[in-house]
Order: sequence, then C-alpha cells, then structure tokens
Amino acid sequence: MSGLHGSIPESDELARRAAELIRARLARDPGVGRTADPAAVSALLEGAITDDGLGVDSAWARFADVVVPHGFSLDSSRFLAFIPASPSVASVWMDAVVGAMTFSAESWLEAPGAVAAERQVVELFAREAGFPADAGGCFMTGGSIGNLSALAVARDRAGARRRVLVADTAHASVANALHLLGMEATTVPTGADCRLTAGALRAAIGGLGDVAAIVASAGSTNAGVVDDLAGCASVAEECGAWLHVDGAYGLAAMLLPELRRRFDGIERADSFIVDPHKWLFAPLGSCALVYRRPWLARELHTQRGPYIDVLHNDGDAYNPSDLGFQLTRRASGLPVWFALAVHGVDAHRDAMRRSLDLARSLTTAIDSLPHADVVLPPELGVVLFRRDGWGAAEWTAWAMRLLDDQIAYVAPTTHRGETVGRVVFLHPETPDSIVDQLVASLR
Repeated sequence: MSGLHGSIPESDELARRAAELIRARLARDPGVGRTADPAAVSALLEGAITDDGLGVDSAWARFADVVVPHGFSLDSSRFLAFIPASPSVASVWMDAVVGAMTFSAESWLEAPGAVAAERQVVELFAREAGFPADAGGCFMTGGSIGNLSALAVARDRAGARRRVLVADTAHASVANALHLLGMEATTVPTGADCRLTAGALRAAIGGLGDVAAIVASAGSTNAGVVDDLAGCASVAEECGAWLHVDGAYGLAAMLLPELRRRFDGIERADSFIVDPHKWLFAPLGSCALVYRRPWLARELHTQRGPYIDVLHNDGDAYNPSDLGFQLTRRASGLPVWFALAVHGVDAHRDAMRRSLDLARSLTTAIDSLPHADVVLPPELGVVLFRRDGWGAAEWTAWAMRLLDDQIAYVAPTTHRGETVGRVVFLHPETPDSIVDQLVASLR
C-alpha cells in the first residue's frame, strides 16, 4: 500500500493544519507580501521531492516556511496592482470542497448538480446582458481560454475571412488567441479616452471585406475603459462579423443598475466573458463564457471519441465541455454560485461599489495636487495618474517605497508611451486611509 489514499497516520494532523491555515487566512487581512530572488527560493526548496518522501511534518514545513511567505498576496486589501483578487469567505471554503469532491464538471452525466449550479450563474450573466432566453455558456479556467474559445467559434463561422479588428488597448490574451487560431489582428487606434468607437472601426475597415470578428472591451485591463459597445455592434452587423466582448475585469459592473447604461450594446454581442475571480470575489481560476447562440459553439467544440460518446447519448444534455476548448475541468463556477446563494447579488453589488467610491476619492485627491493629475476620469476601479517631472525611474522607485513600507503593492504602467502611476481598487475592505497614504507618497 502506498499510503496515497485513505487514512494515513498523519491524516488528522494534516487536515488540522490545512483547516487552521485557511481559517487564519480568512480571519484577517494578509499583508501585501513581496517577491523574492528565484535562486534563493529554489535553494530553500532543494531536496523537497525524494524517492522516499519527507512525510507530512517536513513537507508541510517546506510549504509553510518557503512557499507561503514568498510571494504577493493578491487578496490583500492593499494589493493595488494588475487586477487583484478578493475571494469571499464562502467562495474559498466552497473552492476547498470542490477540490475534495473532484466534481467532473465537463458533462451533465457526471456532475448534474454542479453543472446545474454553474449554469444558474451563466444564466444570471446572460439575463443581465439582455441575451435571449436560449443563450448559454460555461465556466472556464480564465479569461485567456475564454477568449480563445469564443474566437474559435468566430473563426468557424467566418468562412475564409481571417481579419479581426482589435483596439490598441485590448488584452494581450486576444492577440495570443488570434495567433494560435491563425487569424490576423488589425489594431484599431483609440482616441484620447482610450475607447474603441464605431468611427475608428469603419476607418480601419475601409474597403476590406474580410473582417471575421471585432473584439471590444468592457473594462480594459490597463485603464478600465468600456468601449462603445453599441457602436461596435452596429459595425459588426454591417460587415457580418462576430462581436466578442472581453469583459473579464469590468463587465461584472453591469450588475449595478447605476452603471448598466455604460454597457449598452452588450445585448447585441455574439459572445462575452466575465471573470468572477476579479470583481465578483471568487477564487482564482474562474471565467464565465456566454454565447448568444450556444449551438454554434457546440458545433465546433463538442469532442468525439469512443470513450466520451456516452456524454452525448442524451441529445438535450447540457455539457460545458461542448461550449469551450476544455474537456476535463473542475467546477470553478461552483464557489461563485455558492457565494451568490449565501449572500445574494445585492451584497456583491455593494462590495463592487466600494471600489468605485475609492477610485473617485483618489481621483479627487490627486486632482487637488498642484504637481499631479489624473490621466483619465476612472470609469470603474482603475486610476491612472501622472506626476510632474517623474519618468520610469521615479515611478519604479515610488512603487518600491510603498512596498518596502508595506503600504501597498502598486505597479506603474505606460499610457501612450508615458510611464504613469496605476492603482486598481477591488478589495471591499481596502481602508479609506489608503487614499491619503498614496497622495502623501506623491509629494
């Protein structure tokens, strides 16, 4: 007996340590953390994997003493870089349950309960977007594979056309997906407001008749800008192109009644994605991919083989694996569903509003400084700002000072070739005092 399965002498102790770690993590706001030299960390882990094994005590010590403290805490209320994460307590515990239960969530046959629960979340997004009742979709492991799966359907519907219009603000995963699919990206310049518009798209198309798809953003990653979705939809209809909306970060905000008009036009898209591990407070690794006409995705993505044909014996079965480029998958939508079931949608709306309030507060504070200004009025929780006389070196030093003092982790970015400050508010427990601290760091 290998001891890999069933009870081992240390089972109870391992369970105690794991549960204690999770409880402690959820009970308090973790520090920002920090990165480390690769060679140093590798040296600390040297000898961890052996023929005989280290046993629970020694293996746990390597994990707790090396793996855990060496890295940033994306779920810290002071992690303000990239697009943070802030999983709710309910979603974290359900994520642990999902790992233990090993739901085989690629098909209705194998996990009808989990798949039905995930489907409720997809239906919520489809309904809020104004999609028809027969719209559908599935959960994937992240926005990159969600974009790839949707754009593969767009290519399948486009015949010989291979040109895809994307904004100069599009997420890097879009270009990567197009490269993998053998499609040609045409970059469309955005204006001063960084928004992709119908006019810019028409100018880019010119007399070309080979446009297969248009990709718009509902909350661009760098600046949180929502493109002119209605205008993009009109142009897509004019040229018979597929409209895909990358809403990984910002489209969750369509759940807020006061912001819904900002996403007008989403109801005319052919597909969109939302990453609940961003602004819906789920654990990392969840993306909802939604299609207006899901049967088109099934025609492309359904996998066949003698060992999996049983999944399709019921022609009406709802199989997530038929809707995206992923067969085996964990039920990454179940923690989202559970948190929504526990707390309701309104609690999630209120948590999102906290980010908006902080972004507005920081904008007001920066605009009051004589030597700094905000680059763009924030639409969501991303704030870009500049300071007189600062270039790349000064912004890098600024970020390191904030990290050394454990005030926050921030990562400068570039806007139109200029290095600027960037802060992303997402965690609903980020303190008001962070605004004063950030402003003071610019003096």
